[in-house]
Amino acid sequence: MSLVLITGATGFIGSQVVLRALEAGYTVRLVVRRPDQADKLRRIFSKYTDKLSFVIIPDITASGAFDEAVKGVEYVIHVASPMPGSGEPDLLNGAVRGTVSVLDSAIRIPGVQKVVITGSILSLVPIGRIEKGAMVKEDTDFDFTFDRESTAALSRIDQYHASKIAAHKAVLDFVATNSPPFDVVTIHPVYVFGRSLVQESADQLSGTNRLLFQTITTDTPFLGQFLGVHVDDVAVAHVNALTRSGTRIKGVRPYLLSSKSRSWREVRDFAQSQYPKLSIPLPPLDTLEYEVDTSRAQRELGIEFREMEVQVKDVVDQQLELRG
Repeated sequence: MSLVLITGATGFIGSQVVLRALEAGYTVRLVVRRPDQADKLRRIFSKYTDKLSFVIIPDITASGAFDEAVKGVEYVIHVASPMPGSGEPDLLNGAVRGTVSVLDSAIRIPGVQKVVITGSILSLVPIGRIEKGAMVKEDTDFDFTFDRESTAALSRIDQYHASKIAAHKAVLDFVATNSPPFDVVTIHPVYVFGRSLVQESADQLSGTNRLLFQTITTDTPFLGQFLGVHVDDVAVAHVNALTRSGTRIKGVRPYLLSSKSRSWREVRDFAQSQYPKLSIPLPPLDTLEYEVDTSRAQRELGIEFREMEVQVKDVVDQQLELRG
């Protein structure tokens, strides 16, 4: 079966993408920064050692970083990107340069047929609050430009938002300028929840799963509504995009991923019914702010999105198990 190069395999989403690719029969080559990361991934995917190999790239933003890694590769899935809590001092340049580095190597080394890049819904909406009642679509029109020098004054989450916009704009510009011989697909999930393959103890809870678990067990929602997508659906979308996103793509083909918007009252009511012994002070908020049009992903990638109840149950169950 085809060889797939995957970045970000040590992360929450990336590890699930690896698992789905292996289950689909692909041979995978994983990019890691350090040898000890490869050791952990070998343990997690011990069932598939014959289909697993590694390449160590300490700095994925360096020019030519992926030249050796993409040799013999048919598909590339680029998940790696700096997160707000990663300690990365410059989220914007890290996200842009890492993405462009992958594309540069893919265009220099013959053989790559498709590159799938993990973005975010934040890649497709302007910095600031989305208008109440809006329907976010892949072709939502807004000005992608902003003053990069001013991003340092933004909050950390707005810096992250800016990095997702800038990275997506870099993809669009690269394809428009270079007309690569391979297709480019971008995946844009909302908040991603579900069981984590890489979390091994309660104190390792992080990222979006941490946001959701803390929201359920405190009285401070991190968003005006529940808007999530299951990590398994995100992983399947990446793998299905390798072969199911239609014929030759003109430009870049983006896909939004989200389950239906739900209120925090619905989340609270479900959590209380599912975990009667768990203290759930989450306030019964009925706000619904905006929706996401996922018809393209459903139609072209065959995704049927798991709803809030599955997402919440998988996150809470894992955290309770890890807490004994």
